[in-house]
This record gives sequence, C-alpha cells and structure tokens, in this order.
Amino acid sequence: MRKVLGLSLICWVGVTLTTYAQYFQFSQYNFSQQRVNPALVGNTPYASISILSRNQKTGGDFGINSNLLSGTYPLLSRSTGKPWSGIGITLMDDRSDGIFKTQEVSLSYAMHLHLNRFQTLSLGFKGLFQTKSISLDGFNTGLQYIPDRGFSNSISTGESLAELRENYNTFSAGLYWQQVDRKETKTAYWGISVFDFNKPKDSFLGSTNHLFSTLIAEGGFRAYQQKQLSVFPEILFTTNSSNVSLNAGMRFQYEIKSMPNQPAPVKIDVITKYVPGRSGIIGLQFHRENFSFGTSYDFPFFANNSGNQGALEICLELRRLVTTRNKKLKARRKKEIGVRKKTSKLIAFKNNTKKKTLDSLTALTVQNQPKEEKTVIDSTTYPKSVFIEKYDSSKIKFEANAGKVNQEPYLVEKITLRFQFKFNSADLDDGTEHFLNDLSKTLEEDPHLSIKIIGHTDNVGSEKFNQRLSVKRAETVKKFLLKTGISQARITVDGKGMRQPLTDNETEEEKATNRRVEILLLKD
Repeated sequence: MRKVLGLSLICWVGVTLTTYAQYFQFSQYNFSQQRVNPALVGNTPYASISILSRNQKTGGDFGINSNLLSGTYPLLSRSTGKPWSGIGITLMDDRSDGIFKTQEVSLSYAMHLHLNRFQTLSLGFKGLFQTKSISLDGFNTGLQYIPDRGFSNSISTGESLAELRENYNTFSAGLYWQQVDRKETKTAYWGISVFDFNKPKDSFLGSTNHLFSTLIAEGGFRAYQQKQLSVFPEILFTTNSSNVSLNAGMRFQYEIKSMPNQPAPVKIDVITKYVPGRSGIIGLQFHRENFSFGTSYDFPFFANNSGNQGALEICLELRRLVTTRNKKLKARRKKEIGVRKKTSKLIAFKNNTKKKTLDSLTALTVQNQPKEEKTVIDSTTYPKSVFIEKYDSSKIKFEANAGKVNQEPYLVEKITLRFQFKFNSADLDDGTEHFLNDLSKTLEEDPHLSIKIIGHTDNVGSEKFNQRLSVKRAETVKKFLLKTGISQARITVDGKGMRQPLTDNETEEEKATNRRVEILLLKD
C-alpha cells in the first residue's frame, strides 16, 4: 500500500510541477497586469479593483482553480492631473483539489514619465511573499486499515510527512512604454520585466534548488482602424530557464458611440489568441468608463496538453476617476460664477431703477438707437468652430454723471473661435485666418466698431502658465488683425486662463472646447 501511495504521489506531483514550473499567466492578462509588468501600476487616472477567476481542467483527473484579487491607485500631478506614480496590491490563491496550494500577496510601485502629451515611459518594482504546500490529507496507508472496519484516520499513517510547505520572498522589476491617441485609447505599447530576479530557494525537502528568474516581454499596436473598428496584433512572451511560452493573436475592438448621458464610449473586445503547444483562446470583453467585464475559454488546439484540457476565465473590474485640487477649484469657480451672475442681476435692477428716475434723458438716448442691431458677420459661411451670438440694443449700458449722459460702447456681436488649439499652442489654422480677414474688412467699413479679444485655456498645466497662454492666444489674433491694417487703438486684449471653462475639462473633447478665443464686437 505504501508503494501505491508513493507512486501515486510521484505521478501527481509530476503533472502538477509540469503545470506550475512555468510562471503562470492568465489568458486575459490585461486584467492581471501586475503579474505581467509592475510598471503598469497606476498609469491611468483611475483607481481600480478587479477579481479574476480561472477554472482549468487537466488530464490527471484533477482541476486547477486560480483566483486573483488586484487593486491599484494612481498618484496624480496637481498641475496636470496626470499620474506620476502609482501603487498596487494583489492577493492570489491557486490550488488543485485541495492538495497542491499556492498563496501569495504582493505590493507594487511604479513611476511614470510623460515624454509628451501622448507617450509615457514607466518603471515599476514589485515585492511578493508566496507560500506553497502539498497536503497528504486524504491519503491512507496499510497501517490505518482495520479488518472488517476499513481505514481509520485516527491511526497514524506511519509517514513522517503530513504536509510539505515552503515560504519565500521574491522581487521583480519592469519597464513599460505606451502611446495613446486624443481619446486616451492605447495605440501602441511594449514592455519588458524580470520576475523573481533574487532567485530564492524553492524546495520542499530542504535541497539547494533555486527558483528560476522569469523574463516577460509584451507588445501590441493598432494595425488597422476603420470608423469604429480597430484591430490590435498582440504578443506575450514568457520564459524561465528552459521553459518558453508564447501567447500571440489579435484583439478586435468595436467602439459604440457614447450617448448624451454617457461620459465615454462603450468598447467591446473580441480576443483570438493561440499558445503553441498548449491551447487556443477565444474571449469577449465589455468596457465602460467605470467597469469592465470579460470572459474567455482555452481549448486544445493543434496539440493535446495534459496540463490544460480546457479553462474558463471570468473577470470583473471596477474603476473610479481620481481627481485633484483642480476639481475643487472648478467647483469653487462655478460657485463664484453663480455669485457674479446674482450680483449682475442686482446691479441691472438698480440700473433700471436709476433709468426710471431719468425718464427724459433715457427716452432721448433710446430714441436715437435702433431697436435691434443687425448681424455684422454672417456665421453661415464659416465652420462650426466659429460661433456668433447676436445682441440687441437692450444690452446698452447707461451712466448718469454730473448732469451728463455718457454712453459706453455696447455689444453688437460675441464671436467664439476654436482654432483646434493643441496643448501649449497658439497657432492659427487656415479657416481662422480666413475669418479674421473678413472681420478686418468689417472693421474697415465701420470706423465706429472696436473689438475686445479674450483668450481661454483648458485646465492642463498650472494656473500661471495657463494665464500667460491665454494672453498669448489673444495677442496672436491681435497681431494678425494689426497686419491687415486695423489700428491698435481699436483692439483691446485680455486673458482669463482656465478660470472660465465652458465644460468640465474631463475629456479631450471638453478640453478642446475650452481652448478658445472670444471676440467681443463693440460699437461706440
């Protein structure tokens, strides 16, 4: 009986070690990023928590169940709102029918260097504590057999090994580069990492065996894009000692346009991968701004691997956008804007009261003004980036002083220009220059017209930087009009920086809306 026990145990451990000798990777490795590269921790402004479960069948009539719980949190720059570093934690439980068990906990830290607006280079480190055990509970020997009664676990097996256990710490490091587009969608990436580079002792019986270091390389890029469909070739290469694993294939992403009540579009990924010598992989993932759900299935393909006869994975990830002090400043600005609007209404009410006491003067002044001012510039001939608001004579301001009536310039039209400004840019595009040429002609035809140019920015950068940039943008428009022959005395310039946003500055589209120049067309 002891020989049967020994042979069974040797066969079982042989299959198990074959399965576990390779550094284990989930098929949906985008949900287990800390096991791929610690530099991926906190490289987006979203905090996340995810759980990934895998149930794998084997040819040894036992199953392998793996569960991974991960959490990440980014540390954001106060000025730009982008992550400069991040921290992460993972908890993993890996077991086979309660006999072979692996449990681990890890802590990761990464630093992110923004090479430019669209590219980031990250460096990450990871420390991990792992415990492995093989339990012999459930195995019986002849010493436990009682005639006419069967086996009794209350009797000693005669074996000195009740459980094989080992604990060790490992350390890992990784480097990662990625490029995104204006929608913050990843368009290209590559990474390389080394796990267990300290090579701890790995032996149940006290021998001098050491755990091999594992090298992992990954990469992918957007090879094709047509409207809402994108195709990404991807590869994941894992090797330690003589073991090599290659996971390669395609990810097809379809983007569903966002609805008015949705802050971000919905993305659906279809995964088709192949691991030579192991299995094929098919999967489906659903992504929204605040959560993702994915499922995949491994199946034997071109090979019969006794260690993997089929595996089902299910994952759920929840995310939350992390905000900075800029968010608080925005809320405070909205409150200030509300107070200014209330104050303006109160002043307008007082002015109306004063006007009623000056009936003869007001009647004389209004009698000389048209009831409605005609549009000076036709907005239909320009692109949607040019907005023209029409004002009537009720916008006229009056002021009584020492018996004299001084009429200030009144607003004829308000023009908002969005020149497709890029970050830290004040360049004019061809369409805007065409518009400004027409505006110059309008000013030449009516010498009573003058303009006020006000520049605005988004919230990327410090407040002082954006104030200078907003003035620079307004000055760019002024310089263009001066070249056309408009007198400098008819042009005034101001900059509001990021203090008067039109939108929340949370998406690229909203930031582009706030990068604008407003032109107030005034008449004496």
